[in-house]
Amino acid sequence: METKENIIMVKKILICLFYFLFFISNNVFGQSLPLKYFQTDPRYEYRVKLLQLALVKISKTYGTFSLQAYKFPVTQSRGLLLLKRNEVDIAFLATNKKREIDFLPIKIPILRGILGYRVFLIHKHNKDDFAKIKTFEQFKKKYIAGFGSQWADYNILKANKINVMGVAMYENLFKMLMKKRFDYFPRGINEAWNEIKIKGKTYPNLAVEENLALYYPFPIYFFVNKKKAKLANKIEHGLKIALEDGSFKKLFFEYHDNVIKQANLNNRILFKLTNPTLPKGSPEIDTRWWLQKK
Repeated sequence: METKENIIMVKKILICLFYFLFFISNNVFGQSLPLKYFQTDPRYEYRVKLLQLALVKISKTYGTFSLQAYKFPVTQSRGLLLLKRNEVDIAFLATNKKREIDFLPIKIPILRGILGYRVFLIHKHNKDDFAKIKTFEQFKKKYIAGFGSQWADYNILKANKINVMGVAMYENLFKMLMKKRFDYFPRGINEAWNEIKIKGKTYPNLAVEENLALYYPFPIYFFVNKKKAKLANKIEHGLKIALEDGSFKKLFFEYHDNVIKQANLNNRILFKLTNPTLPKGSPEIDTRWWLQKK
């Protein structure tokens, strides 16, 4: 009898152990890991979707992640401070020397160079004046740009002797442009027409200039805290899978096909700028997906 009772007791213990392990696996290991980001404006939607795609590609290997937007809107400098303090986990940023010292970049250009091609938001009453510009010297001499003072390419414009007014708050740039406090607002071709769509009702005189464009090499990467090398490796792995299976390219064109056509770069006068803020050894940006050379 003792032996039978012992066997029953062991079975009960094993059953309890099984349910305990099942509970643990579903309530700990089965939960998505939160990944916080601070760039919540609609213009960052593609970058968030690409990050989601990369995380899905690695979910079978590393488990699932849930992206969580930071609870309050913040300036870029404040967001970078949050990243440094580990209060957010990831940012999608243009690279420069300082950022690659402060943070850990995943060196796969997520916008394929598109943000380095800039067209201009202007007040529509100034269209005829801009149409007369033929040379970079004319352009620099006559016009003042408005630009985000905390953005990485603010210093690129300054280094190329472009007159630029720095503004901390993104929304204020549209207000000031409409009041003609400056003459134009350089926007990536992936940004300009979307901003017309979003801001046009509030600012009906907002227009895209039709004849000119700027170019500077300007890779955009995912960045994480310096102490999160494992996270960086996981995201890089996911991006490489998405590149290999074509899903990265498909998503890119879902968001950018129309604006590439609207930009009509081959029929614009293109002023090429240097980027002295670019870190040495930065990989060349492959634009062959979308940019047709003249």
